[in-house]
Amino acid sequence: MTVHLHHDTLAPDRQALTDSDLRVVEQFSQLVTAQLDILAQGPERQRLIDVATRALHQARALLSAPPPLTPPQLPVSKLKVSDVIGQGWVELSQASLYRAVESQRFYCVTPTGRSIGKEFPAWQFVQPVPELIAPVLAILAGQPSSEIHAFWISSTDELNELSPAEMLAGKSFETRVDIHSSQQALLNLPANERLRKVLALAKWQHRGMADIVG
Repeated sequence: MTVHLHHDTLAPDRQALTDSDLRVVEQFSQLVTAQLDILAQGPERQRLIDVATRALHQARALLSAPPPLTPPQLPVSKLKVSDVIGQGWVELSQASLYRAVESQRFYCVTPTGRSIGKEFPAWQFVQPVPELIAPVLAILAGQPSSEIHAFWISSTDELNELSPAEMLAGKSFETRVDIHSSQQALLNLPANERLRKVLALAKWQHRGMADIVG
């Protein structure tokens, strides 16, 4: 039996692959086909075919995975945990998402006018925020969630009237109509520079809160 593989077999619904991607997949398919023809002849034939089939199914799942959500501006909406999962903002279960909050990888707030329930500000799931936000949340840990959220979305003089969320993401909120060239220059800084500025602001606020409590 000759096993014929094609990139359509691996990812029939994938439309975002480039020509280079497709060539790589096609070459991979041809190599697998050749190796199966050579190896799958003896008593181990069925086992080898099963192993190759599982590997190809895994490759198909990877190629079919949706790309990270990267809107041009930051959303201002807050999402229920089921919406965060269902809309594909993260590849986590609900329990894992709540654990991520406990470990300061994300944050959530209590809905306005309610004493229970949790909502997740959607902006924090936009790339590259998930890769940068944890050290800032670690500094803010212990503050009420409403104050943490206010820190992120409030414009500040230190950031040329940008909010820490915008600075961290390198993108403006969708509600911001105009942006000055000097603000855009800040948003265009490398991610590590933007993170450094937000960390400095968070540390300054944390020291101010400690002075008030003291």
